[in-house]
Amino acid sequence: MFRPTVTQERLDFQLAPTRDTITGRAGLALFQEAALVLGVRKSIKENLPPPGSGHGLKPQEYVLPLAIMLCGGGRTLEDIREIETDEGLRQLCGFTRLPGADAIGQWLRRPRHLQGLKRVNRFLARQLIARSERNDFTLDVDATMIETRKQCAEMSYLGCRAFEALLSFIAELDVCVACDYRQGSVPPGSGIRRQLLAVSRLLKSCGKRLRYLRSDSAGYTADVINACNELGVTFTITADQDAAVVKLIKTAQKQGGWTRLFRPDGKPTDRWYKTAIHCMEKTTQSFTLIILRWPNPRQDLFYPEPYRYHVIATNDANPKVSEVIWFHNGRGAAENYNKELKNGFGMDYAPCRSLAADACYFEMGVLAYNLTTAVKRLLLGGDWVRRTIASLRWRLLVTAGKVVRHGRQLILRVHESHFELFKHVRTQLALLSAPG
Repeated sequence: MFRPTVTQERLDFQLAPTRDTITGRAGLALFQEAALVLGVRKSIKENLPPPGSGHGLKPQEYVLPLAIMLCGGGRTLEDIREIETDEGLRQLCGFTRLPGADAIGQWLRRPRHLQGLKRVNRFLARQLIARSERNDFTLDVDATMIETRKQCAEMSYLGCRAFEALLSFIAELDVCVACDYRQGSVPPGSGIRRQLLAVSRLLKSCGKRLRYLRSDSAGYTADVINACNELGVTFTITADQDAAVVKLIKTAQKQGGWTRLFRPDGKPTDRWYKTAIHCMEKTTQSFTLIILRWPNPRQDLFYPEPYRYHVIATNDANPKVSEVIWFHNGRGAAENYNKELKNGFGMDYAPCRSLAADACYFEMGVLAYNLTTAVKRLLLGGDWVRRTIASLRWRLLVTAGKVVRHGRQLILRVHESHFELFKHVRTQLALLSAPG
Protein backbone atom coordinates (compact mmCIF):
# COMPACT_ATOMS: atom_id res chain seq x y z
CA MET A 1 0.00 0.00 0.00
CA PHE A 2 1.32 3.43 -0.99
CA ARG A 3 1.81 5.87 1.89
CA PRO A 4 2.24 9.58 1.05
CA THR A 5 5.33 11.13 2.61
CA VAL A 6 6.19 14.75 3.42
CA THR A 7 9.81 15.89 3.43
CA GLN A 8 11.29 18.88 5.21
CA GLU A 9 13.05 20.18 2.09
CA ARG A 10 12.09 23.75 1.16
CA LEU A 11 13.55 26.55 -0.92
CA ASP A 12 15.45 29.08 1.15
CA PHE A 13 13.68 32.39 0.49
CA GLN A 14 11.03 34.63 2.03
CA LEU A 15 8.25 36.64 0.43
CA ALA A 16 7.96 40.41 0.82
CA PRO A 17 5.64 42.94 -0.83
CA THR A 18 6.82 45.98 -2.81
CA ARG A 19 5.24 49.13 -4.14
CA ASP A 20 7.67 49.33 -7.08
CA THR A 21 6.14 49.22 -10.56
CA ILE A 22 7.38 45.89 -11.92
CA THR A 23 6.25 43.96 -14.98
CA GLY A 24 6.96 40.35 -15.84
CA ARG A 25 6.23 40.93 -19.54
CA ALA A 26 8.61 43.73 -20.50
CA GLY A 27 9.25 42.23 -23.94
CA LEU A 28 5.64 42.87 -24.98
CA ALA A 29 6.39 46.59 -24.94
CA LEU A 30 8.78 45.99 -27.86
CA PHE A 31 5.95 44.39 -29.84
CA GLN A 32 3.69 47.37 -29.08
CA GLU A 33 6.41 49.76 -30.23
CA ALA A 34 6.91 47.71 -33.40
CA ALA A 35 3.18 48.04 -34.13
CA LEU A 36 3.49 51.81 -33.81
CA VAL A 37 6.63 52.10 -35.95
CA LEU A 38 5.22 49.88 -38.72
CA GLY A 39 2.08 52.00 -38.86
CA VAL A 40 -0.32 49.36 -37.56
CA ARG A 41 -2.09 51.73 -35.16
CA LYS A 42 -2.53 54.30 -37.93
CA SER A 43 -3.91 51.61 -40.22
CA ILE A 44 -6.40 50.53 -37.54
CA LYS A 45 -7.65 54.11 -37.18
CA GLU A 46 -8.06 54.43 -40.95
CA ASN A 47 -9.72 51.07 -41.64
CA LEU A 48 -12.00 50.50 -38.65
CA PRO A 49 -15.05 52.63 -37.79
CA PRO A 50 -14.77 55.05 -34.85
CA PRO A 51 -16.94 54.69 -31.74
CA GLY A 52 -20.46 56.05 -31.76
CA SER A 53 -19.68 58.65 -29.09
CA GLY A 54 -16.69 60.62 -27.92
CA HIS A 55 -16.56 58.60 -24.71
CA GLY A 56 -16.38 55.21 -26.43
CA LEU A 57 -13.18 53.22 -26.81
CA LYS A 58 -11.40 53.75 -30.12
CA PRO A 59 -10.75 50.75 -32.39
CA GLN A 60 -7.01 50.78 -31.64
CA GLU A 61 -7.86 50.50 -27.93
CA TYR A 62 -9.55 47.18 -28.70
CA VAL A 63 -7.24 45.74 -31.35
CA LEU A 64 -3.74 46.46 -30.04
CA PRO A 65 -4.24 45.22 -26.44
CA LEU A 66 -5.90 42.05 -27.74
CA ALA A 67 -3.09 41.44 -30.25
CA ILE A 68 -0.48 42.00 -27.53
CA MET A 69 -2.40 39.65 -25.23
CA LEU A 70 -2.33 36.91 -27.88
CA CYS A 71 1.41 37.45 -28.43
CA GLY A 72 1.95 37.14 -24.68
CA GLY A 73 0.12 33.82 -24.46
CA GLY A 74 -3.46 34.79 -23.65
CA ARG A 75 -5.92 32.06 -24.60
CA THR A 76 -9.35 33.55 -23.85
CA LEU A 77 -10.94 37.00 -23.85
CA GLU A 78 -10.81 37.03 -20.04
CA ASP A 79 -7.01 37.00 -20.19
CA ILE A 80 -7.11 40.70 -21.10
CA ARG A 81 -7.35 41.22 -17.33
CA GLU A 82 -3.70 40.21 -17.02
CA ILE A 83 -2.73 43.31 -18.99
CA GLU A 84 -5.19 45.43 -16.99
CA THR A 85 -3.55 44.41 -13.69
CA ASP A 86 0.00 44.84 -15.07
CA GLU A 87 0.52 48.54 -14.35
CA GLY A 88 4.12 48.48 -15.59
CA LEU A 89 3.21 47.03 -18.97
CA ARG A 90 0.28 49.44 -19.35
CA GLN A 91 2.59 52.41 -18.75
CA LEU A 92 5.17 51.15 -21.23
CA CYS A 93 2.57 50.44 -23.95
CA GLY A 94 0.57 53.59 -23.34
CA PHE A 95 -2.64 51.69 -22.53
CA THR A 96 -4.60 54.33 -20.61
CA ARG A 97 -7.95 52.57 -21.16
CA LEU A 98 -8.58 48.88 -21.64
CA PRO A 99 -11.80 47.10 -22.64
CA GLY A 100 -13.20 44.27 -20.59
CA ALA A 101 -13.85 40.77 -21.93
CA ASP A 102 -17.57 41.48 -22.44
CA ALA A 103 -16.83 44.73 -24.27
CA ILE A 104 -14.40 42.93 -26.59
CA GLY A 105 -16.99 40.26 -27.32
CA GLN A 106 -19.56 42.90 -28.24
CA TRP A 107 -17.03 44.75 -30.40
CA LEU A 108 -16.18 41.55 -32.31
CA ARG A 109 -19.85 41.07 -33.18
CA ARG A 110 -20.26 44.46 -34.83
CA PRO A 111 -20.47 44.61 -38.64
CA ARG A 112 -17.66 46.05 -40.79
CA HIS A 113 -14.96 45.16 -38.25
CA LEU A 114 -13.97 41.94 -40.04
CA GLN A 115 -13.26 43.63 -43.36
CA GLY A 116 -11.42 46.42 -41.57
CA LEU A 117 -9.15 43.93 -39.80
CA LYS A 118 -8.47 42.20 -43.12
CA ARG A 119 -7.27 45.53 -44.55
CA VAL A 120 -5.04 46.06 -41.51
CA ASN A 121 -3.50 42.62 -42.00
CA ARG A 122 -2.89 43.33 -45.69
CA PHE A 123 -1.23 46.59 -44.70
CA LEU A 124 1.13 44.84 -42.27
CA ALA A 125 1.90 42.10 -44.82
CA ARG A 126 2.69 44.82 -47.36
CA GLN A 127 5.23 46.32 -44.93
CA LEU A 128 7.09 43.02 -44.78
CA ILE A 129 6.90 42.39 -48.54
CA ALA A 130 8.04 45.90 -49.50
CA ARG A 131 11.08 45.66 -47.21
CA SER A 132 12.17 42.29 -48.66
CA GLU A 133 15.04 42.18 -51.12
CA ARG A 134 13.31 39.40 -53.06
CA ASN A 135 11.17 40.07 -56.11
CA ASP A 136 9.62 36.62 -56.69
CA PHE A 137 7.57 34.81 -54.06
CA THR A 138 5.92 31.44 -53.40
CA LEU A 139 2.35 31.13 -52.13
CA ASP A 140 1.43 28.19 -49.88
CA VAL A 141 -2.32 27.63 -49.50
CA ASP A 142 -3.83 25.30 -46.93
CA ALA A 143 -7.11 24.90 -45.05
CA THR A 144 -7.24 23.96 -41.37
CA MET A 145 -10.11 22.88 -39.14
CA ILE A 146 -10.98 24.41 -35.76
CA GLU A 147 -13.06 21.87 -33.84
CA THR A 148 -15.68 23.34 -31.54
CA ARG A 149 -18.89 22.49 -29.70
CA LYS A 150 -20.57 25.76 -30.66
CA GLN A 151 -24.09 25.21 -31.97
CA CYS A 152 -23.48 27.80 -34.68
CA ALA A 153 -20.80 25.55 -36.23
CA GLU A 154 -21.79 23.03 -38.89
CA MET A 155 -20.66 19.43 -39.25
CA SER A 156 -17.39 18.93 -41.14
CA TYR A 157 -16.00 15.93 -43.02
CA LEU A 158 -14.18 15.04 -39.80
CA GLY A 159 -17.53 14.04 -38.32
CA CYS A 160 -17.61 16.86 -35.76
CA ARG A 161 -18.70 20.48 -35.57
CA ALA A 162 -15.94 22.75 -36.77
CA PHE A 163 -15.00 26.02 -38.38
CA GLU A 164 -12.53 26.12 -41.24
CA ALA A 165 -9.83 28.67 -42.06
CA LEU A 166 -8.38 28.86 -45.57
CA LEU A 167 -4.96 30.46 -45.18
CA SER A 168 -2.38 31.70 -47.68
CA PHE A 169 1.24 32.31 -46.67
CA ILE A 170 4.24 33.81 -48.46
CA ALA A 171 6.73 30.98 -47.92
CA GLU A 172 9.86 33.14 -48.11
CA LEU A 173 8.59 35.52 -45.40
CA ASP A 174 6.35 33.24 -43.28
CA VAL A 175 3.66 35.93 -43.43
CA CYS A 176 -0.08 35.29 -43.74
CA VAL A 177 -1.47 37.30 -46.66
CA ALA A 178 -5.04 35.96 -46.88
CA CYS A 179 -7.55 34.34 -44.52
CA ASP A 180 -11.11 33.11 -45.04
CA TYR A 181 -12.84 31.88 -41.88
CA ARG A 182 -15.98 29.90 -42.65
CA GLN A 183 -18.12 26.91 -41.72
CA GLY A 184 -16.43 23.51 -41.56
CA SER A 185 -18.88 22.17 -44.14
CA VAL A 186 -17.43 24.40 -46.88
CA PRO A 187 -15.24 22.47 -49.39
CA PRO A 188 -11.55 23.20 -48.61
CA GLY A 189 -10.85 24.21 -52.21
CA SER A 190 -13.50 26.91 -52.23
CA GLY A 191 -11.90 30.35 -52.30
CA ILE A 192 -8.37 29.35 -53.37
CA ARG A 193 -8.69 31.07 -56.74
CA ARG A 194 -9.94 34.25 -55.08
CA GLN A 195 -7.02 34.30 -52.64
CA LEU A 196 -4.57 33.58 -55.47
CA LEU A 197 -5.80 36.60 -57.44
CA ALA A 198 -5.84 38.83 -54.34
CA VAL A 199 -2.26 37.92 -53.37
CA SER A 200 -1.08 38.49 -56.93
CA ARG A 201 -2.57 42.01 -56.82
CA LEU A 202 -1.02 42.63 -53.38
CA LEU A 203 2.45 41.70 -54.62
CA LYS A 204 2.08 43.81 -57.75
CA SER A 205 1.19 46.82 -55.61
CA CYS A 206 4.60 46.35 -53.93
CA GLY A 207 6.44 45.96 -57.24
CA LYS A 208 6.86 42.21 -56.63
CA ARG A 209 5.67 39.08 -58.42
CA LEU A 210 3.95 35.86 -57.45
CA ARG A 211 5.96 33.14 -59.15
CA TYR A 212 4.91 29.86 -57.53
CA LEU A 213 1.79 28.31 -56.02
CA ARG A 214 1.91 25.19 -53.85
CA SER A 215 -1.22 23.46 -52.62
CA ASP A 216 -2.60 20.14 -51.49
CA SER A 217 -5.37 18.38 -53.41
CA ALA A 218 -7.88 21.09 -52.39
CA GLY A 219 -6.31 23.24 -55.11
CA TYR A 220 -6.62 20.55 -57.80
CA THR A 221 -9.43 22.31 -59.67
CA ALA A 222 -9.72 23.69 -63.17
CA ASP A 223 -10.35 27.26 -62.04
CA VAL A 224 -7.18 27.34 -59.90
CA ILE A 225 -5.04 25.81 -62.66
CA ASN A 226 -6.48 28.18 -65.27
CA ALA A 227 -5.88 31.17 -63.00
CA CYS A 228 -2.24 30.15 -62.55
CA ASN A 229 -1.78 29.92 -66.32
CA GLU A 230 -3.41 33.32 -66.83
CA LEU A 231 -1.17 34.95 -64.19
CA GLY A 232 1.98 33.19 -65.35
CA VAL A 233 2.32 31.41 -62.01
CA THR A 234 4.10 28.06 -61.83
CA PHE A 235 2.03 25.65 -59.76
CA THR A 236 2.67 22.35 -58.00
CA ILE A 237 -0.57 20.84 -56.67
CA THR A 238 -1.18 17.43 -55.17
CA ALA A 239 -3.54 15.73 -57.64
CA ASP A 240 -6.71 13.91 -56.70
CA GLN A 241 -6.47 10.25 -57.71
CA ASP A 242 -9.75 10.29 -59.62
CA ALA A 243 -10.68 7.82 -62.36
CA ALA A 244 -8.65 9.62 -65.04
CA VAL A 245 -5.53 9.83 -62.88
CA VAL A 246 -5.85 6.20 -61.76
CA LYS A 247 -6.02 5.20 -65.43
CA LEU A 248 -2.79 7.10 -66.10
CA ILE A 249 -1.15 5.40 -63.12
CA LYS A 250 -2.08 1.95 -64.44
CA THR A 251 -0.78 2.84 -67.91
CA ALA A 252 2.50 4.10 -66.45
CA GLN A 253 2.83 0.91 -64.40
CA LYS A 254 2.50 -1.23 -67.52
CA GLN A 255 4.92 0.87 -69.59
CA GLY A 256 7.75 0.87 -67.02
CA GLY A 257 10.67 3.29 -67.34
CA TRP A 258 10.54 4.59 -63.79
CA THR A 259 13.33 6.82 -62.43
CA ARG A 260 14.63 6.56 -58.89
CA LEU A 261 14.22 9.63 -56.69
CA PHE A 262 17.33 10.88 -54.90
CA ARG A 263 17.49 13.30 -52.03
CA PRO A 264 19.05 16.75 -52.59
CA ASP A 265 22.20 15.46 -50.82
CA GLY A 266 22.47 12.58 -53.33
CA LYS A 267 21.19 9.78 -51.10
CA PRO A 268 18.66 7.40 -52.73
CA THR A 269 15.09 7.03 -51.49
CA ASP A 270 12.62 4.15 -51.83
CA ARG A 271 10.53 6.22 -54.27
CA TRP A 272 10.45 6.15 -58.06
CA TYR A 273 8.78 8.60 -60.42
CA LYS A 274 7.45 8.92 -63.93
CA THR A 275 5.75 11.79 -65.78
CA ALA A 276 2.63 11.95 -67.97
CA ILE A 277 0.69 14.69 -69.74
CA HIS A 278 -2.85 15.32 -68.53
CA CYS A 279 -5.72 17.73 -69.11
CA MET A 280 -9.00 18.27 -67.28
CA GLU A 281 -12.29 18.87 -69.02
CA LYS A 282 -12.33 22.58 -68.17
CA THR A 283 -8.61 23.43 -68.16
CA THR A 284 -7.44 25.59 -71.05
CA GLN A 285 -3.97 24.03 -71.17
CA SER A 286 -2.52 20.61 -70.50
CA PHE A 287 -0.09 20.07 -67.63
CA THR A 288 2.32 17.48 -66.32
CA LEU A 289 1.55 14.81 -63.76
CA ILE A 290 4.49 13.54 -61.73
CA ILE A 291 3.60 10.05 -60.50
CA LEU A 292 5.56 8.77 -57.51
CA ARG A 293 5.41 5.19 -56.31
CA TRP A 294 6.95 3.23 -53.44
CA PRO A 295 6.48 -0.31 -52.09
CA ASN A 296 3.22 -0.83 -50.23
CA PRO A 297 4.33 -1.70 -46.68
CA ARG A 298 0.99 -3.31 -45.84
CA GLN A 299 -0.94 -5.11 -48.57
CA ASP A 300 -4.41 -6.09 -47.40
CA LEU A 301 -7.88 -6.83 -48.67
CA PHE A 302 -8.71 -3.13 -49.10
CA TYR A 303 -5.45 -2.18 -50.88
CA PRO A 304 -3.82 -5.27 -52.42
CA GLU A 305 -1.64 -3.27 -54.86
CA PRO A 306 2.14 -3.76 -54.51
CA TYR A 307 2.77 0.01 -54.66
CA ARG A 308 1.47 3.19 -53.12
CA TYR A 309 1.17 6.30 -55.31
CA HIS A 310 1.35 10.07 -54.94
CA VAL A 311 0.68 12.42 -57.86
CA ILE A 312 1.77 16.03 -58.34
CA ALA A 313 0.24 18.27 -61.01
CA THR A 314 2.51 21.01 -62.34
CA ASN A 315 3.15 23.33 -65.27
CA ASP A 316 6.82 23.65 -64.33
CA ALA A 317 9.02 23.17 -67.39
CA ASN A 318 12.06 22.31 -65.26
CA PRO A 319 13.63 19.18 -66.84
CA LYS A 320 14.93 18.10 -63.42
CA VAL A 321 11.78 16.45 -62.12
CA SER A 322 13.35 15.62 -58.76
CA GLU A 323 13.81 19.34 -58.04
CA VAL A 324 10.10 19.92 -58.68
CA ILE A 325 9.22 17.08 -56.30
CA TRP A 326 11.37 18.38 -53.46
CA PHE A 327 10.13 21.92 -54.05
CA HIS A 328 6.53 20.73 -53.76
CA ASN A 329 7.34 18.79 -50.59
CA GLY A 330 8.41 22.11 -49.09
CA ARG A 331 4.73 23.04 -48.84
CA GLY A 332 4.69 21.01 -45.65
CA ALA A 333 5.78 24.26 -43.99
CA ALA A 334 2.16 25.42 -44.35
CA GLU A 335 1.22 22.83 -41.72
CA ASN A 336 3.72 24.45 -39.36
CA TYR A 337 2.18 27.86 -40.01
CA ASN A 338 -1.26 26.46 -39.15
CA LYS A 339 0.13 24.82 -36.01
CA GLU A 340 1.75 28.07 -34.91
CA LEU A 341 -1.47 29.99 -35.38
CA LYS A 342 -3.66 27.42 -33.63
CA ASN A 343 -1.36 26.26 -30.85
CA GLY A 344 1.02 29.21 -30.48
CA PHE A 345 -1.57 32.00 -30.68
CA GLY A 346 -4.60 30.08 -29.39
CA MET A 347 -6.61 30.16 -32.61
CA ASP A 348 -7.90 26.64 -31.98
CA TYR A 349 -10.39 28.38 -29.68
CA ALA A 350 -13.62 30.04 -30.84
CA PRO A 351 -14.75 32.43 -28.06
CA CYS A 352 -18.09 33.63 -29.44
CA ARG A 353 -21.39 32.10 -30.47
CA SER A 354 -21.32 33.80 -33.85
CA LEU A 355 -19.39 32.85 -36.99
CA ALA A 356 -18.77 36.49 -37.86
CA ALA A 357 -17.44 37.30 -34.37
CA ASP A 358 -15.20 34.22 -34.32
CA ALA A 359 -13.91 35.17 -37.79
CA CYS A 360 -13.07 38.61 -36.41
CA TYR A 361 -11.24 37.03 -33.45
CA PHE A 362 -9.28 34.74 -35.80
CA GLU A 363 -8.27 37.78 -37.86
CA MET A 364 -6.92 39.26 -34.61
CA GLY A 365 -4.82 36.12 -34.22
CA VAL A 366 -3.50 36.54 -37.77
CA LEU A 367 -2.56 40.13 -36.88
CA ALA A 368 -0.68 38.93 -33.79
CA TYR A 369 1.05 36.25 -35.88
CA ASN A 370 2.10 38.72 -38.59
CA LEU A 371 3.29 41.23 -36.00
CA THR A 372 5.47 38.51 -34.45
CA THR A 373 6.82 37.61 -37.89
CA ALA A 374 7.66 41.28 -38.50
CA VAL A 375 9.51 41.52 -35.17
CA LYS A 376 11.50 38.36 -35.92
CA ARG A 377 12.46 39.36 -39.47
CA LEU A 378 12.86 43.13 -39.23
CA LEU A 379 14.14 43.57 -35.67
CA LEU A 380 15.69 40.36 -34.34
CA GLY A 381 17.03 38.59 -37.44
CA GLY A 382 19.45 35.67 -37.43
CA ASP A 383 18.34 32.48 -35.68
CA TRP A 384 15.35 34.30 -34.20
CA VAL A 385 13.54 34.07 -37.55
CA ARG A 386 12.99 30.32 -37.13
CA ARG A 387 11.91 30.45 -33.49
CA THR A 388 8.30 29.84 -32.51
CA ILE A 389 6.25 32.23 -30.41
CA ALA A 390 6.66 29.86 -27.45
CA SER A 391 10.43 30.27 -27.68
CA LEU A 392 10.10 34.05 -28.00
CA ARG A 393 7.97 34.19 -24.88
CA TRP A 394 10.54 32.23 -22.89
CA ARG A 395 13.56 34.19 -24.11
CA LEU A 396 12.18 37.69 -24.69
CA LEU A 397 8.57 38.48 -23.85
CA VAL A 398 8.38 37.31 -20.23
CA THR A 399 11.42 39.32 -19.19
CA ALA A 400 11.05 41.07 -15.84
CA GLY A 401 11.51 44.83 -15.79
CA LYS A 402 11.19 47.71 -13.39
CA VAL A 403 9.35 50.80 -14.63
CA VAL A 404 10.44 54.10 -13.11
CA ARG A 405 9.97 57.78 -13.88
CA HIS A 406 12.85 60.21 -13.78
CA GLY A 407 11.63 63.72 -14.37
CA ARG A 408 9.30 63.38 -17.33
CA GLN A 409 11.06 60.33 -18.78
CA LEU A 410 9.69 56.79 -18.46
CA ILE A 411 12.52 54.28 -17.96
CA LEU A 412 12.45 50.48 -18.24
CA ARG A 413 15.18 48.77 -16.26
CA VAL A 414 15.97 45.16 -17.18
CA HIS A 415 18.68 42.83 -15.99
CA GLU A 416 22.03 43.30 -17.72
CA SER A 417 21.73 39.79 -19.23
CA HIS A 418 18.76 41.06 -21.33
CA PHE A 419 19.83 44.66 -21.77
CA GLU A 420 21.81 44.21 -25.00
CA LEU A 421 18.94 42.33 -26.68
CA PHE A 422 16.43 45.03 -25.75
CA LYS A 423 18.88 47.71 -26.85
CA HIS A 424 19.38 45.98 -30.21
CA VAL A 425 15.63 45.78 -30.86
CA ARG A 426 15.07 49.43 -30.01
CA THR A 427 18.01 50.44 -32.22
CA GLN A 428 16.43 48.56 -35.13
CA LEU A 429 13.11 50.24 -34.37
CA ALA A 430 14.82 53.64 -34.54
CA LEU A 431 16.26 52.73 -37.94
CA LEU A 432 12.83 51.62 -39.21
CA SER A 433 11.21 54.86 -38.05
CA ALA A 434 13.96 57.06 -39.52
CA PRO A 435 12.89 59.05 -42.62
CA GLY A 436 13.96 57.40 -45.91
